Amino acid sequence: MDSIAADPLKQRVGPRCTHSYDSVRTLGKLAMSFAPSVLYPLTLPELLHHILTTQSNTASTTLIVCSSRDAFAQDLASSLQPDHGESSTSGLEQLLIPTLHNLFNTRHVKVAFCASVQALLAYLTAYGGPGTRHIGDSGERERLILVNPLALHAPTPSFSAQGLSRTFAAAAETGLKTDAVLHVVECQGKRRHVPNHREEDPEIVTEDEERHSETEEDDPWEQEVSILNVSARRFGSGAGERAWAGRTIKAKRIVGRWFLFDKVKDHGNPNNPG
Repeated sequence: MDSIAADPLKQRVGPRCTHSYDSVRTLGKLAMSFAPSVLYPLTLPELLHHILTTQSNTASTTLIVCSSRDAFAQDLASSLQPDHGESSTSGLEQLLIPTLHNLFNTRHVKVAFCASVQALLAYLTAYGGPGTRHIGDSGERERLILVNPLALHAPTPSFSAQGLSRTFAAAAETGLKTDAVLHVVECQGKRRHVPNHREEDPEIVTEDEERHSETEEDDPWEQEVSILNVSARRFGSGAGERAWAGRTIKAKRIVGRWFLFDKVKDHGNPNNPG
C-alpha cells in the first residue's frame, strides 16, 4: 500500500488497477524510446564522442551530415579551437585525426554528406525507398542521425516553417519505413548564417537580418523562423498569405510535430571521457 500511496495516479486508480497502470506506463516508455528524437545539447565534438561511445557492435549507424565533407571537417576544427590555446595545436590534432579516422573507417558507422536541401531530400527518399533494408546482423534497429538540418536550411529560401516541415516530415517517414532509431542533432556553437536571398524584397531582408543578428545561438532550436518560405512571402496573392508574411515560430515547435526532445545527460568534454 505504501508504494501505491507514493504514486498519486496509483492512489486514484486503486490497487486492483496497479498492474494495468504499470503496463500502460511501460508501454508509454517503450513508445517514447521508439519515437524519433532531438538529441541536445551537443556540440559537434560531443556528438561524435557520443556516437562512437554508444555504438553497437552489431547494429549500424548512418550519420547524415548536412554539409560537404570539407565543411564538416572545418566545423569540427573550429568547434574545438575555442577550447584550446595556440600552444595546444598538437592536442587538437591528437583528438581530431583519430576521431575522424574512427568515424570514417569503423565497420558499423556510415557517413553521408548532403550539401544542399535538395540533396538531403533526395538521399532520404532513396534511403527509405522500396526494396531497401537496414537491419543489423543481430536484428537490432539501425540508428539514423541527421546532423545540422537548421544550418543547412539557414542560407536558403527554405529556412521557414514550410521548408523545415517538409524536411522533418521526410526524415520521420524515412525512419518509419526503415524501422530505424531516428535522431536529429543541431550542434551548439555552430555559426549561424544570415539568409541572403537574391532579388528579395528589402523589407523581408531586414526582417531576416534582425532575426538572425546573433551569429551564434546558445540553443539553435530557440531560433525564430518565418512561417512562409521566401517565394510565398514575395508572391503570395491571397490576403491570408499576406497576413502570415511577417509571422515567425520557434524552430523547436516545428520539429516538435515529429520529434521528441531528449536531453543527453552525459555530454562532457570529449577530451576527457573518463
